[in-house]
Amino acid sequence: MALNDQIFQTPLGSLTRATTAIARARSVKEVIETIRRTARSLVGCDGITVIRREGDLCRYVEEDAIEPLWKGQKFPAIACISGWAMINRQTVVVPDIAQDDRIPIELYAGTFVRALAMAPVRPSDPIGAIGAYWSQAYTPSRWEIETLEALAEAAAAAIENVDFIASLSDQLVNAKGTDLAGRQQFVDDFARDIEFVGSIDAVPIILDIVLRMTGMGFAAVARVTETKWITCQALDHVGFGLKPGDELPVETTLCNEIRDHRQPIVFDDAEVDPRYRDHHTPQIYGLRSYISMPIILANGTFFGTLCAIDSSPAKVNDPMVIGTFKLFAELIAHHLDAGERLQAAQESLERERELAELREQFIAILGHDLRNPLAAVDAGASRMLQEGWTNRTPAILKLMKSSISRMAGLVDNLMDLARARLGGGITLTVFHGDLTDTLQHVVGELQVAHPERHISASFNFSSPVVADHPRIAQMFSNLVSNAVTHGSADKPIVITGITAEGAIEVCVSNGGRPIPKDRIDRLFMPFTGADGMAPAHGLGLGLYISSQIAKAHGGQIDVFSDEIETRFTFRMPMLVMDP
Repeated sequence: MALNDQIFQTPLGSLTRATTAIARARSVKEVIETIRRTARSLVGCDGITVIRREGDLCRYVEEDAIEPLWKGQKFPAIACISGWAMINRQTVVVPDIAQDDRIPIELYAGTFVRALAMAPVRPSDPIGAIGAYWSQAYTPSRWEIETLEALAEAAAAAIENVDFIASLSDQLVNAKGTDLAGRQQFVDDFARDIEFVGSIDAVPIILDIVLRMTGMGFAAVARVTETKWITCQALDHVGFGLKPGDELPVETTLCNEIRDHRQPIVFDDAEVDPRYRDHHTPQIYGLRSYISMPIILANGTFFGTLCAIDSSPAKVNDPMVIGTFKLFAELIAHHLDAGERLQAAQESLERERELAELREQFIAILGHDLRNPLAAVDAGASRMLQEGWTNRTPAILKLMKSSISRMAGLVDNLMDLARARLGGGITLTVFHGDLTDTLQHVVGELQVAHPERHISASFNFSSPVVADHPRIAQMFSNLVSNAVTHGSADKPIVITGITAEGAIEVCVSNGGRPIPKDRIDRLFMPFTGADGMAPAHGLGLGLYISSQIAKAHGGQIDVFSDEIETRFTFRMPMLVMDP
């Protein structure tokens, strides 16, 4: 067996992979399953169990053991050893259950358990515990206890992360829809950072030089935040097990401390170093030698670290080594800054290109579209000046008022365009209201305006809806008007509205010629008609503004079109107003 293979199968490599898997879990169930799958072999015991605290009860939710234990059962916290560990907020070790008064012997009589260790999950405010069991009287080693505690610490960090993301998502939904992309942006930012570092040609060379210079086995560039430690690039000669995108619980790393004080941490041998021989990071990961240099961007932002580790001592606390690491960290920061500037320049150029195109379209279409109502107003005013008040004057005034309303509508659309494109999105004024009444009113108006068209509407909303009802009416009016304009006159317009799985869904469908698939993606662009082409009438802003109203509510509009029907479907989550 090769040396690298041997090291890859060491407890250090196994523990690293397990804590990484726990940290990457996206649900409590996944955290528990990872512990069940890995803890027993890591600790070297005959059984493992995961307990969750439920008020004054301890529920044994999962286990992996040579014989069944208590999975699915609940016990009072004051009557079981897991409860003792949580109540006292400390790991408990029982080498012989027959000699410990805290053990309820009657519960253990039918099991194989003769010794145990129990570590609380999040000792400061326990939410659970992880227990290890042996089939004979046994005193676990320091490594076995620290491994159990490392798994408990990783589980605590992962569960807090899961809860944080869930609560953040709820807050975003409840606050306003324009922020719903925040969670995805949170993920995308890390993906972008990993891609940035991966695109720097110098990084693989730097990592190779670092390992050759120090004789260490693992080096990496890590992205470090208050809640995350993520590998961006790594060179792994010892099977540490981390690759780009992999994550460690940030609380278990020394980089978390570097993020606070922004100074390098270096030691040749943790076992003899007075500051780090009792530190939890070397104990968890089995580190002997370590060097980590902060990567600080030009604007003072802490990005992460350039670090190297090994399970053997190494000569790294040396001015030349530290100076080289500092130089490499500054070089990486320089490349990251350059990448940020390049991306910002590209985004600015693209935005300017889009704005220039919009300005050209705006001038051409607005000039064309305003000409007719302005000409009508001018002609009407001229006739009234020439003829004075006649029997025809009321009709002329009515036509002039219609033209002015038309121009006011154009101005309103342009204001909405400005808000959506330049003001960060359309703002909402939300309140509880009857959405059925809101939509029925729009249907009634359009039915009166188009008595020749058959419009069938059916709404079934379970409760009053929190929304900006005038904006919803504006969006809905645009969708139905498009159906009237572009649908077949001999086929009905069918409208449905329901509440399903915590969301509002409104569909507007019509028969007629299908929208070509290659034009569907253009439907919601400014100055585009409802068929994806340049608008024949109006500014072509209706669907664009409708999509922005949907987005502001945390929803979206989907389009389906074939030879049978064209269907626009608006979906939005049920919003909740702050008390």
